[in-house]
Amino acid sequence: MLNSFLDKFIFTNSLQYRHNNFFLADVPFALIPLDALAGIAKLEGKELNFNIYKSVKESTQNSLRRQFQIDFGVEGQKGLDFMNAFFTASGWGEIQVTDFDEKKCRAMVSVSNSAVAQNVKGAKAPVDTFMRGFLAGVSSIYFKSDVECVETKCLAQSAPHCDFVVKPLAEFKFDNPLTRAQLRVE
Repeated sequence: MLNSFLDKFIFTNSLQYRHNNFFLADVPFALIPLDALAGIAKLEGKELNFNIYKSVKESTQNSLRRQFQIDFGVEGQKGLDFMNAFFTASGWGEIQVTDFDEKKCRAMVSVSNSAVAQNVKGAKAPVDTFMRGFLAGVSSIYFKSDVECVETKCLAQSAPHCDFVVKPLAEFKFDNPLTRAQLRVE
């Protein structure tokens, strides 16, 4: 038994180990030590972190979404709930949407026990670049509009949990140092 979310996939034979690779439905994944992700998260290069964020966001919007829609038919609110449950069950931390405005394409998200942030201590800046990318990608799918994500509080900086703001790029204030460090206008 892993957890109630993943156990369902085991019992339906949708979680498999084939040809030395893991698959959830037909989505390939790997088990990776968190220290490896924490090591990447500790890197303080603004350009590197932006490229990681952009890559994770795009892959979530494109390949991950498409595969989950094909395999599970999840879209709309059901899709949003499924993706949050998937990332929580996969060990990324407990994801809670604390404020949600579908019409304005905005959300506030809190992550307790962030897998990456709890393995990085004393960070100078928020470290959950991967989670920001996942949240921006999943939210862009749900809102059917491109949105971005900024981490405003981080467990790696002694906050009790990680907080994220999701909204359209034009609504972020670039005089805020957190916004400037995590996003850019392309």
